[in-house]
Amino acid sequence: MNEQQQDQVKAKAYQRSQLGLEITEQICTLLFLLVWVVAAPLLVDYLGERNRYALLILVSTFIYVSYQLALFVLDYLGGFRLEHKYGLSTETLEAWLWRHAKMVVLAGLLLGGLMIALYTAFWYLRYWYLWCWLGWIVLSVLLAQVFPVIILPIFYPSERLDDPELMESFVKLSEGTGITVQGIYRLELSKTTRKGNAMLTGVGRTRRVLLGDTLLDRLTPEQLKVIYAHELGHHVHRHFLKMIGLHALMSSIVLALLYLVLHGAQADYSVAVARLPVVALTLSLFSFLSRPIAAGASRHFERQSDEYALERTGTPGAFIEAFDILASQNLADLNPPRWVVIFYHDHPPIGERIAMAQNWVRPS
Repeated sequence: MNEQQQDQVKAKAYQRSQLGLEITEQICTLLFLLVWVVAAPLLVDYLGERNRYALLILVSTFIYVSYQLALFVLDYLGGFRLEHKYGLSTETLEAWLWRHAKMVVLAGLLLGGLMIALYTAFWYLRYWYLWCWLGWIVLSVLLAQVFPVIILPIFYPSERLDDPELMESFVKLSEGTGITVQGIYRLELSKTTRKGNAMLTGVGRTRRVLLGDTLLDRLTPEQLKVIYAHELGHHVHRHFLKMIGLHALMSSIVLALLYLVLHGAQADYSVAVARLPVVALTLSLFSFLSRPIAAGASRHFERQSDEYALERTGTPGAFIEAFDILASQNLADLNPPRWVVIFYHDHPPIGERIAMAQNWVRPS
């Protein structure tokens, strides 16, 4: 067995463990919410007569905190222990706990704000579902805009890329795309992981390409040009706008389902609050059942960006080398089962991407 085959045996074992934990978490989440569907009315009765917002915040807090406590073991096993077992994490336990705590608090604040907004619209606006739909689309764009400058730095510092030779090559690749060299950043991933990653993020003035230091320190300039060109492909093909369109369509279905869940509860705010776990269960089930659509669209966009990277750089050899390194670095299964790809992969399998580059022919 050669080194690449050994890497794939290890990668498949890692991916199976990761998938098993993810499926377990989904099942536990479903069971947890089903318990709360029964328990929430009892909790509302126990809390008694209160201001509607006080009741909403108390019940939401009970559910969210109990969920985080109940599933903490799975978060630890997947986020810390598994990553260390396979040599992918660079974090101490204390650092991981601190990062996890920040994620829990930030997610809690965001979810709490969304619940308050949803229920305020439900209680006071005639066409609350339409206003919620519009508000969610606007919020999605705003979050995308502030993500690289406010949210991401909480977890991963970044700085403008300082490599004159590499920047010069990126300048040439960027010509005519609308991306400027001021928008290329080095992202400090190595403080938590040995995995390599890159992304196009932000909207308008905050739009930027983020290259993980774990990539910059490992790939050659020619290989990095391929990765950078791939991120340019997302910008050139306007994938963000297309995802917002898909997001808007799926959000309209979600709001229709929430309308059915909350219908008839306006007259008694305690009844509406007691249905909060049903709201969460509806969102969770829809998120899972619609995943093949969202993931399929994402994989299509990734293929388009791969093709753009090959056309822009004309270096399929560097493309293949870069993704070979990424597969080894991230312990990626080159050819996972099809059902896993459909439900859990928002990128094409690396084996498929390498095969595409091997068969690529420069357009005449």
